[in-house]
Amino acid sequence: MDERVKELLEKAKLTATAAAEMAAETGTRLVGRTRQSLKVFDLNNEIELLMREIGRAVYLTHTGVETDEEELQAKLAAIDEKYAAIAAIKAEQEARRTAQTCPVCGKPCDKTDLYCRVCGEKLQ
Repeated sequence: MDERVKELLEKAKLTATAAAEMAAETGTRLVGRTRQSLKVFDLNNEIELLMREIGRAVYLTHTGVETDEEELQAKLAAIDEKYAAIAAIKAEQEARRTAQTCPVCGKPCDKTDLYCRVCGEKLQ
């Protein structure tokens, strides 16, 4: 076989291998992001349920029915914890999104960027 053909086939093999690795890595990242988004969705639903329960307790108090103050405080604390968990997930997502810095201009870049969006320098 001609040397140029062998060289071309070897380059094609290396390119295909690199593309497969990138696709696998992208799939893994996508699954992770989806899990985080679902977690945020679940936390928001739990917050809504707690707020409904608190609203019901406030209305019952308005109508003269006694409500458990400790239970109400526990629900408020649970809402605060869930909002904190959502904030932590969003901070982690943002940190992953801007996980690399351009070596030339120092601007933050997406982890998946091949070139800096500001100066065009090739990233690792």
